[in-house]
Amino acid sequence: MIRKYILFFVALTLFLGSCNNKQKQASGATDTVTRVALDNPEKIQQISEVITRFVRAYQSQDNGKANALIHPDHGIAIVYRPGAMDNFTVVDSLDFSKPVPESYPYTTFPNDKVLTFEALPEFQCDTDKWTKLGFFCDSTSTSKTNVLETIAKFQDEYNEVKFDDTMKAQISNLENGSFRVILNPAEEHFLIFHVKQFDGAWYVTLLDRSYGNCDA
Repeated sequence: MIRKYILFFVALTLFLGSCNNKQKQASGATDTVTRVALDNPEKIQQISEVITRFVRAYQSQDNGKANALIHPDHGIAIVYRPGAMDNFTVVDSLDFSKPVPESYPYTTFPNDKVLTFEALPEFQCDTDKWTKLGFFCDSTSTSKTNVLETIAKFQDEYNEVKFDDTMKAQISNLENGSFRVILNPAEEHFLIFHVKQFDGAWYVTLLDRSYGNCDA
């Protein structure tokens, strides 16, 4: 009889633990995909600070300052175009002396634009021009970034490149719920990246080196 009670207690403990884990996973997934509402000055100040700090670090080619804004567990995704199709890699840090890809250096350029929160500009391949120039973060509630997800699906369908569940979860953590930033003070210069909040702190999660490249 005692043995039956022990077995019942063990089974109940395992069941409750499983339920708690599922609840935590569901909660984590919800937190991952939902964008933070920039509905007060404090939140806007926090995201603005990380955006401007990364731009300064990028422009000064300062590895330490840039990598301080990359999440130590999630890393950063770098999108690039090695040929006709986009691809990406996830790394734990940036090294401005070793660009990804190697043939495309991290170049600096002057900037006197002030960050604004509004709809992003678009690059028009037929004219090789942007629809507007400046320094922008898209904070609209309907904006959703799916750069990595789109690349992964395309690579799976056309190149038979399979992404395992671990990588799918990683790119979801990096992209879903992020804000896209475009700095393009002039037609020939631009910097595009994403920022996202994890546990109350903001990090740079994606560097897009492919957008604005219309070469086929």
